[in-house]
Amino acid sequence: MNKRIAPTVILVLVIFFILVQAGVMIYALNKEGLGLFWTLLIILAPLAIIVALITVYIERMKEIKEEEKDDLSKY
Repeated sequence: MNKRIAPTVILVLVIFFILVQAGVMIYALNKEGLGLFWTLLIILAPLAIIVALITVYIERMKEIKEEEKDDLSKY
């Protein structure tokens, strides 16, 4: 159980920082008259990174679960 806490906390923090950074960029660039294309690009890039992070997180949780099963079979 303890091995699952750190990846979860880090994932939440990284996603939060990515969303904050994207929001600040969109806000600042919209004040400058940013077009729709660039706004969509700024939204899609962080979303793609977040999807990749969640995929890696799910794989890590599977690895941790398998390690726990392996640990139990040793005894």
